[in-house]
Amino acid sequence: MVSLNDHEAAELRERLRGVPAAQSVEETIAVSVNASSSVTFTPTEKAAVVEVLATWLEQLGPAGIGNGPAELREVLEGELEGKQ
Repeated sequence: MVSLNDHEAAELRERLRGVPAAQSVEETIAVSVNASSSVTFTPTEKAAVVEVLATWLEQLGPAGIGNGPAELREVLEGELEGKQ
């Protein structure tokens, strides 16, 4: 399981809101935050999150993205590669 701190989660949610294909993921994360539960993504949602995280990484570099989002990207990419 990957954990994001409050700042990382808020930034990820904001970035997801800006991508139409990722808006359902943002809503899922919002519900999980309120319920203090984990999130499970569909393959389509995983791909959308990876895309958003890749853009974030390109814009800010490894130091700017933070450990949580970088780890989430790595895990989701691995899961997507494993399903192909």
